[in-house]
Amino acid sequence: MGRSMGITFAGIGLALLSSCKTAPPAIAVIPRSCGTALWEPAHAGAAEVARTNGMTIYWNAPTLANDVQKQIALLEKVAAKGYKGIVLAPDETLALRTPIKRVLARHIPIVVVGTELGISPDISLSYVLNDEVTGGRLAARRLGLILSGRGSVAVLGLDPKLWSVTLRERSFEDTLATEFPQIHVVARRAGQASVAQEQEVAEELLQSNSHFDALIALSADSTRGAYYALVEFEKAGAVKLIGFDQDLLPPIRNGGLDSVVVQNSYAIGQLALKQINGQLHGAKVADKILVQPELLTRDNIDSADMRQIFTARWWAGQ
Repeated sequence: MGRSMGITFAGIGLALLSSCKTAPPAIAVIPRSCGTALWEPAHAGAAEVARTNGMTIYWNAPTLANDVQKQIALLEKVAAKGYKGIVLAPDETLALRTPIKRVLARHIPIVVVGTELGISPDISLSYVLNDEVTGGRLAARRLGLILSGRGSVAVLGLDPKLWSVTLRERSFEDTLATEFPQIHVVARRAGQASVAQEQEVAEELLQSNSHFDALIALSADSTRGAYYALVEFEKAGAVKLIGFDQDLLPPIRNGGLDSVVVQNSYAIGQLALKQINGQLHGAKVADKILVQPELLTRDNIDSADMRQIFTARWWAGQ
């Protein structure tokens, strides 16, 4: 009887010890979309930091990058499920402000990437952002180089719903006006909700009476749409195209796409998880970190630096 009771108590003790083991903190990462050359490197960067700091990652996004309501629903879902921290790339600036404030009221640390929201950083909120001012300058200076400082350009993909896009466009035009006054912006077009719509906008522009030597596409969708339109009108390469936010890369090799201002989203993912880890451990973290973009051209597309930026093996080391 005594032996039996001893075994029973030992078993209960082991069970209690097992139940006391702390589960690794789970962090939710919600990009604008999954499976793209822009966001999968962020997945890899976040996963690397999570592994080395004993955290786990829940990675999910709406099917469509412009599905704001689904992104809000996903944000509220992960907040309700008790995730220890959230990294979010908002689909829109204004629409996400109130939902994020509701999550912050629950004292869940949030790191916002992709665009500023107009909410001041605090003990639970910080930003890791692409440096859009630098990105606009890179595009303007590349344009000045390939047009030898003289010509005309049309701008596609303006999106007032995202402060990041507005900021890069302003920086682009300010740099042109200051450094290349002989290059004129002859047309501006608002960004649309899909590649097909962006292509239609570019096609209409190509059919218009506007003359331009180059196109600046301010987003991944507008870059792809503009390229497809140039191919259709047999003007790829003749009209220079500079894009933003890596998604369409192969045409850089044959000159159909001159260059792309790429985000170092791998570093953004790393830094965002480091911010969350710091917040969870009571450390003082930076209110805002700016990550420098790079200009991707045919000359550097195969460089070691670019390979690092495009690393998407988020499962590596598992």
